[in-house]
Order: sequence, then structure tokens, then C-alpha cells
Amino acid sequence: MNINLFMRSLIFVSFLLFGSSFQISAQISQGGLPKTFSYSMGPDEQGLLTLDPPALDILRKEDDQSPVPYRFAINLPVDLDIISSGIRTTTPDGSSVWRLTLKAAGALALTLYFDDFEIPEGGSFFIYNPARTKLLGAYTFRNNEPQRSFATELIPGDQLTMEYDFPYPDKAMPRLHLSEIAYAYRGVRDPNKNTDDFGQAGKCEVNVNCSEGDNWQLQKKGVARIAAKVGFSTYWCSGSLINNVRNDRKPYFLTADHCREGATSIDLNKWIFYFSYEATDCPNPTDEPVSKSLNGAHIIANSGNGASQGSDFLFLLLNQEIPVTWDVFFNGWSREGAPIAPGVGIHHPQGDIKKISTYFASLESSSWNGQPPLTHWKTRWVETQHGHSVTEGGSSGSPIFDNEGHLVGTLTGGDSSCDSLYSADYYGRFSYHWDKNGSDSLRALKYWLDPDNTNTMSLKGIPLSVGDKPLVSAVKVTPNPFTGKVTIEISGLNGDLTLKVRDLMGNEVFNKNLSLIGQNAIPINLETLSPGIYFLTINSGKSTRVIKLIKQR
Repeated sequence: MNINLFMRSLIFVSFLLFGSSFQISAQISQGGLPKTFSYSMGPDEQGLLTLDPPALDILRKEDDQSPVPYRFAINLPVDLDIISSGIRTTTPDGSSVWRLTLKAAGALALTLYFDDFEIPEGGSFFIYNPARTKLLGAYTFRNNEPQRSFATELIPGDQLTMEYDFPYPDKAMPRLHLSEIAYAYRGVRDPNKNTDDFGQAGKCEVNVNCSEGDNWQLQKKGVARIAAKVGFSTYWCSGSLINNVRNDRKPYFLTADHCREGATSIDLNKWIFYFSYEATDCPNPTDEPVSKSLNGAHIIANSGNGASQGSDFLFLLLNQEIPVTWDVFFNGWSREGAPIAPGVGIHHPQGDIKKISTYFASLESSSWNGQPPLTHWKTRWVETQHGHSVTEGGSSGSPIFDNEGHLVGTLTGGDSSCDSLYSADYYGRFSYHWDKNGSDSLRALKYWLDPDNTNTMSLKGIPLSVGDKPLVSAVKVTPNPFTGKVTIEISGLNGDLTLKVRDLMGNEVFNKNLSLIGQNAIPINLETLSPGIYFLTINSGKSTRVIKLIKQR
């Protein structure tokens, strides 16, 4: 992909300063405004990087031949370091600001993929559109991940500016290397049109907050839209947070295996999970809803071979802690016999805002494309008060629920559409996901959702914010990743405390009780642990905090 640098050739006729129409992203960030906004500094007029747009006619032919999963963006390869490629400006307070503007003509929206992302303490990174009506950030050292990869949620339109604000005086340099830019060409709102379509979902679809969703307000909070990066393409899928028998709110996420076919572990670290992307009421809103997004995941188990055999499940662990203020829900499940009707499916067809589909007849045991029998549930949707919701591309991996609110399957596919309302859809059976795709922990859910082997047949869901309150004191664990010893720094908390470390299977590998006064630095020795992922639980009796730890070789 050719990149052309035009220095001192971009002239902005006008720009819109920060105002009442400004929209701040809900992706995990520290908030605040870029220095250039705070000091009313206009857009940089010295340079612009332009990227050649892809051949959309070829992409559309490919999409016609492979409609599922639903590709909405092609990723343009780049090789850009924000500091070396950007323009440096000094602000009135003596700080340094680096800015780089990118344009990919004709894109409906853009996402940035970084293969080297590390922000030193004190630095702030922002991304915004030319009109300054959409802002992502501030991203800080708190967004650093051990893999040093990062992805941003979508910025509407075909142009964006990245801004890195140094503290004063200048400290360490950031690592901000951009490897790909996702060029969205469908499945998102067209910023040039005044429309209430935020994807390309059919007109028959019913928004989740219509009356059809009245009894499903908890379940919907667990369902998310996924921007799934696979090589140089990005796809829309759907999926759900899922509870485990320990009710420990571990951020497990269930979707379809065919959404990740061809994806590497590096790709999965750049998947983006959008929660709460929905209309607040039944009609489509005029303004696009603000969603809340998390970055990255890794595979814990899957059915294998996508949808070509077995029940087509993908079981993930999210890379980031979910903020309690997000009000998400870990959906319960059932692996008992035939689910009792009526029930619903909740999903994001073609990347659109959250929809709900309703079935009245009992789900039928079936297979998918002639594969082994009894791997899937077969259903047909019915007309309800506000439409006749079905599923579409982008709904893949979404949950289907029985009449008690249990998740009982994940969508593989089917023939239903707004033009084919009564055709069947097929959901991989949760009971098959449990232990029938294979006997080991890489192919079965039971080892992860019931680590104590209680033989639980069904489980209720739980909200993130109920039960123990979150630990609001400042907590920092260093180093993380670690090789032996770690230090837990806790400030603002006095009294008794319990520290527990569990492995991915839920086995307790460390336990310590202590009393705190003021600021504390608590060393713990984890040298004997095998390399892998662990969870540290800090419990004060009244509040709890769970932090992911990574043990390296």
C-alpha cells in the first residue's frame, strides 16, 4: 500500500473547536482533553499522510462469495512511528505535542492497529476527527499490555489525527508504532448521510429496548459486538460474557469459532469488544449510541475447525478488567435437555445496534451442514409487536436463551433474513460445547466453567456490580509480567486484607492474610509457579479487586 507524504500542503479552511456536540469515547481511558484543545490550538497545517483506498469492487465480490463472517473493513498495511513521522509543537506551558494526521479517502470509519504500544508514565495519547466532535483517550501507561499491542475503536469518517502529549519536562519517549489501519467500507454508519442506520441491519429487526426486550434487560448487558481482526480483514461478530460456577466474575466470553478462523494470537490481542451499543428506547436514535469497548483476548478453548465440525464455539478470556461502572452481566447457562420455549436471541446484525429475535416453538436438535448430529439447536423466529427479527451476518456467535434466561447456544448460521423471515437458524448447543467436542480442556467448557467438578447442570447469571464492592483504593502490581517476585502497592486502605492467587483453572496457588496501615508495599514470592496467566484477588472484607498476572519464563 503506497503512502504519500504531503508536507506543508494541507490547508484547513476552517475547523470546529471543542463544543457542545463533542463526544468522548467510552473505551477504557483516563479522559481529559488534548493539549491542543485546552489551548485552542488549531489543526496542524504542516503535513498529512494519505493512504490509497482499497479496490471496493473486488472486496464486494469477495463478500458475496463469503458472506459469513461479515467483513466490514479491510486493513491497510502501514509502517509508521507516531513520533518520527509526526510534527512537533510546543504548547504555552512548555510541553511538547506530537501530531500525525491520516486520511484514507472514502472510508466510512477508521480503526488503528498498533504492534508496538507503550506509553510512559505521565504521557497521554489521543485520537480525534477533523471536526473535533469525536475523541478517543487519553490513553496512558494504564493501557499498556504485556504484548505491547493495541487497537482503537472506530473513528467515523476517512480522516483522523493522533496526538501524543508529553509531560513537562519531557520524560521517556513512547513506543507508538502503527502497523495497520482498518478501512471500514460497510457495516457502520455513513458519516456523510443523515440516517438512523448504524450498520446495515434489515428493517425487520427489533431493537433490544422495545417491549420484546422487557424481560431480557439483564441478559442483554452481557452481549457485545466484536470487531474481530483476522489477518488483513476485520469482521463483525457477536458474543456474550458468561458466568462460571465459582461466580468469581472472571471475564470469560463465548462466541463462535468460525469468527476466528485464520486469526493469530497477535490478531486476537487486537479484537475489540463493544458493550452497551444499543438504542436507549425502541425507535432508532438520531445520534449514534456511545458504546464501551475493551481491547484484546486470548483463546482458552474452542471446538476446532470453525463451523466445519462440532458445535462451533470459541471460549475467550478478555485481556482487560471490566470497569464496575459499565454495569455488565455474566450470563448464566443450561446444559440440560431441550430448552423450554419461548426464548430470544440477542445480537448485532451487520454490526448494527443491539437487536432481539423471538422464538415460540421449542428448539429442535439438529446438525449443521451434514456434520455430526445433535451439535446444534434449530429455530425459526416469529413476528412480534415491533417487527420480525431474524439474524444476519454479524450475528454470528450471539447467544440464544431459554425461557428462564439461560444461555443454551451460540449462533453458527442459517438462512433467515428480512427477505426470508421463516427460514431456520442454527445455534451450536451449549450442552455440546460442554464436553462433546473433545475430552481435554482445549475442547470443552466444563473444565473452565465448573473447575471444581460440581456437575452443575444450570447456573444463573450475575451482574458485575453486585456482591463485593470494588476496591477503590489505589493498587499497583509490579512487575507484571513477572518471573519470580511481585510487589503489590496499596494506598488508602487500612485494616485486614486477604490476598489470593488462582490459576486459570481456578486452583488456589497462594493465600496470605495481613493488616494494612496507610501506604503499603507488599512483596510476594511466586517463583514456583509455572509460566502462564493467574488472577490476584485482593479482599478487604468490604471490597474486592481482581488483577490479572502473567508469569513469564
